Amino acid sequence: MKIVFISVGRMKNEGLREAASEYLKRIRRYAPVEAVEVKDEKAPARAPREDVARGEGQRIMAKLMPGDHVVSLADAGTNMTSAGLSGFLSGIMASGKKRLVFIVGGSWGLHKDVYDRSDMVLSLSAMTLPHDLARLVLYEQVYRGFTIMRNEPYSH
Repeated sequence: MKIVFISVGRMKNEGLREAASEYLKRIRRYAPVEAVEVKDEKAPARAPREDVARGEGQRIMAKLMPGDHVVSLADAGTNMTSAGLSGFLSGIMASGKKRLVFIVGGSWGLHKDVYDRSDMVLSLSAMTLPHDLARLVLYEQVYRGFTIMRNEPYSH
């Protein structure tokens, strides 16, 4: 199973980019992985949130394939422990799905169409996180999930 991370916008902070790259490299020990960045919507400050989210959502939806198991991130999503995420990953791997896709939205969140296409909405925290930091936390937690599955020391 391939794990695909689709995110809106580029990681701007060099330190976060380096850390994200390290976790993606670690995840590759367990599964093929791809990080896809879709262009964020450039909009005037007064642009309706719906219009911004719609444009970004269309670019996200274009990256999805039939049969993908899609998990979108939102602060109002389902909470999971690290062990719970590990069990989720294990279950999806056993299901025979070819791709597990995690989606991290931009500053304006995700469009309704993206949520409608999602099989699950996951919350990393009840607090709002900057999307670059959310990406890093997600990568780390997916890596941690694999180490828990394998009972490796990192997870303790």
